Amino acid sequence: MKTKIVSIAITVFVCCCNPKVQDDFHIVLPETYELTNIILALTDYAREDPWEVMKNSSYYNEVLAYFEPVKNHPLLDSVNYSRELWEDYLAFRTDGFAFAFDEHNKLKRVLDFYSVRGHTPLDNHLELVNDFVEKSGFREFFRSKKEFYDYLVNHYREHHLVDEMRSFLDEKVGRPYALSDNRRYLVVLSPLVSRMNCHRKIDSNTDADFPSASIEFVNGFDGVSMVKRIISSHMLFTEMDHGYINPISDKYADLIADNFNVDIWDSGSGYTGINCFNEYMTWAVYTLFIKERYPQYNVDSIATLWQLQNATRGFFAQNLFTDKVEELYSSKGNRSFESMYEPLLTWCKSIENNVSEPVTMKGSTNEFISVQEGVVEVVFSKPMKAGNPFGVSLHEIDAEGRGSGKNMSMTVYNANWSEDKKTVCFTVECPYERYVLFLNRWGSGQPLVSVNGIFLQGSYLFLKAE
Repeated sequence: MKTKIVSIAITVFVCCCNPKVQDDFHIVLPETYELTNIILALTDYAREDPWEVMKNSSYYNEVLAYFEPVKNHPLLDSVNYSRELWEDYLAFRTDGFAFAFDEHNKLKRVLDFYSVRGHTPLDNHLELVNDFVEKSGFREFFRSKKEFYDYLVNHYREHHLVDEMRSFLDEKVGRPYALSDNRRYLVVLSPLVSRMNCHRKIDSNTDADFPSASIEFVNGFDGVSMVKRIISSHMLFTEMDHGYINPISDKYADLIADNFNVDIWDSGSGYTGINCFNEYMTWAVYTLFIKERYPQYNVDSIATLWQLQNATRGFFAQNLFTDKVEELYSSKGNRSFESMYEPLLTWCKSIENNVSEPVTMKGSTNEFISVQEGVVEVVFSKPMKAGNPFGVSLHEIDAEGRGSGKNMSMTVYNANWSEDKKTVCFTVECPYERYVLFLNRWGSGQPLVSVNGIFLQGSYLFLKAE
């Protein structure tokens, strides 16, 4: 009986949110998922955190204005999850998909789906949630935004290159299931999600991705450049391809455990075992996708941006790993994508003694370093690749370290490197008296890399001109 209820519930979600569906693939924006996102967006934590909720939109401002009368509802204090309680935050948000409103306008769990094992915050606060729904007029708000939600659903597929992603993964990686298996794949949207994308199995026949929203996604698609579309496609692609990569990895779980030492390859990501390997692999496959399908758009720099981003998440050797995947991919000929696994894992084992992240040896503190005539010296923990230009970003600050909002970027072409390649000196022409100099910051298309091929971790120096 439960399986039947699950099937019916998912069908309701699909039909209500996107009547124009094709094969096994559906894009949906469920009412109950948007409810949990709105509730979290109203908490003190989400209001203060700059990344958790997509705030650069008129929709976000409309949410704040409409729900202003219930800003002190006790539910908001009860679910005010901080960054440290991210599992509860993600579970409350994502489990909204597993609920529906009954004939009495009450929220009820209809799917046996729990997005974060051991965490049931939505179930635990269901009475308060139902009280919030009644007192806030949420359902009226949701109905009033139907045209906006339909616009997002109807344009998401084309704008975010969804069909191109699926075509690439089906052809190059190999679809992990057949259409005749009666499988469903869902993309579940909210214009309020700004981070913590996730891929989840809803039931034995249904997989779903819960991606972040891009800025153009919430502010309108017209006139958005192809480069921005490729960049924003990353948020869905690296969730979607888990549905393709993970089943292959599961077949090689023992080989991964023997050859991929998480203690070596991970730097505080929170991912363990095979999950760490899968993150490396799915982000590498994104690079394969954009380089093969969009070479005319200077996608090397886009790939670098996202590799830098993943390095900040703890996957510090993403660029090194991706380079090897690219090498094996280009040489595999007519062999399957899966055929890369054994040589890739053999390589992972063979180089593990050289897999370590370079860092700067001074700076990255609040103590200002004096700069004479604009000459900056940086010392590294590992020998670096010298001779290549690299980008730096300069941000003006005051004596207390407060930013002025003024910043500039430059590329260093003529740097002086020490013989051991651990020290570099270069000159910056900076009009600021005090500033932060960032190395390998997001947006840098020319990052610093160690001689072992690993990005310098995002570093900064507090400098003052003398």
